[in-house]
Amino acid sequence: MKSFHKIIIKYTFGLLFGIGLVFAQSDHSEEILNQYIRTGLENNPSIQEKFKQWKSAEAKIAFAKGLPNPSISFGYFLENVETAVGPQEYKIGIMQKIPWFGKRKADANIQSANAEMAFSQLEQKRLSITHEIRTVWYDSYYLMRIRDLTQQNFELIQNWDSVIRSKYVTSRTGHPDLIKTQIELIQLEDDLLSLENQKRPLLESFRSLLNNPNLSDIVVSDSLSFSTIGFEKKDLFKMIKETNPYILMAQAELNMNKFRLKKAKLNRLPNLGIGIEKIGTGEKVGSEMSGKDPLVAKISLDLPIWFRKNKSAIKSANLSMEAVEQKLNSIQNELGAELENILYDLKESERQINLYQNVLIPKGLESLGATEKAYRSDKIDFLSLVDAQQRLLKFQMKYEKALIDHLKAKSKLSVLTGE
Repeated sequence: MKSFHKIIIKYTFGLLFGIGLVFAQSDHSEEILNQYIRTGLENNPSIQEKFKQWKSAEAKIAFAKGLPNPSISFGYFLENVETAVGPQEYKIGIMQKIPWFGKRKADANIQSANAEMAFSQLEQKRLSITHEIRTVWYDSYYLMRIRDLTQQNFELIQNWDSVIRSKYVTSRTGHPDLIKTQIELIQLEDDLLSLENQKRPLLESFRSLLNNPNLSDIVVSDSLSFSTIGFEKKDLFKMIKETNPYILMAQAELNMNKFRLKKAKLNRLPNLGIGIEKIGTGEKVGSEMSGKDPLVAKISLDLPIWFRKNKSAIKSANLSMEAVEQKLNSIQNELGAELENILYDLKESERQINLYQNVLIPKGLESLGATEKAYRSDKIDFLSLVDAQQRLLKFQMKYEKALIDHLKAKSKLSVLTGE
């Protein structure tokens, strides 16, 4: 009986000690998660893909600024043209097209906006991978805590089993109590096995995120910290509009369509062409200027005479720009609604954390201790003792779930704000 009382005290102390740690997370435990995040951001192939796409889009800016390639022409006279200095036999020339003023700048701005879109996609992937790493790590922590609580309950019921056996020998308790403890132990053994089996899929997900197939285990801390959000809703929404990758991506797309509209309007103006041409002249008998090759300076203008085509291009660019404006408004509305849901999740999980930590778990511990004393004194049956223990276990698990829900909601908020 004394050993039974000792394990209750040990069980109670361990729980209270664990809850105290939750609100005093060490820098080391935070560094564990941050190190995994750094590894994932460095090695994850999807982030590397987005990074290469961004650098590729950046490299195209200089290409968009440049002049088009010059063209070289060569012609051979099938029938020579006789001139005073001799027969013209061939001609060779070079021509450089020069877009109308402002067109090259518009092309560069279009490509620059495209690079901004690629960078926003990279940022979105970075935030997404970071959130996924946090989520799997939190799930691993939660699994570890639930497994520890289940193991503590298993050990507690094992001790009850020995107490009930001693009572059964002295005929102070009946056979049903003994069967009940055995059933509880079998159920807890099954729960422990199920929890152990859940480690494998979490590990595989973590390996994929970190791109590390040789990772053997997910290291988690003994406790996690809890703190409230220090921002008002309006401040958070302002941050979202300024830093959310989806909004920045839509704004870059809007700018790109504005420059495309400007380019469509500039296309109504002609492109210039300048060049030089040399005509090869053969020898003419009896002429002092025989064989002199003349040079010809050339200039050309494109004629944008297809007015309907140009008008259609301008109309299309206008409609595309208006569509992106509506898309931007839609994204802001959706993110506003998502922010509202996340703030609700934060508030609700915070309420539950305080409820279980400050009220229900202490009451459950008090109830279990009182029930254990009453059972040792044969004042209540074993079923009441099991109910008290199961109720406390339920409170403990709900507390851990509320803590994880709060941390996951914070992680979602960081994705939303782009921070």
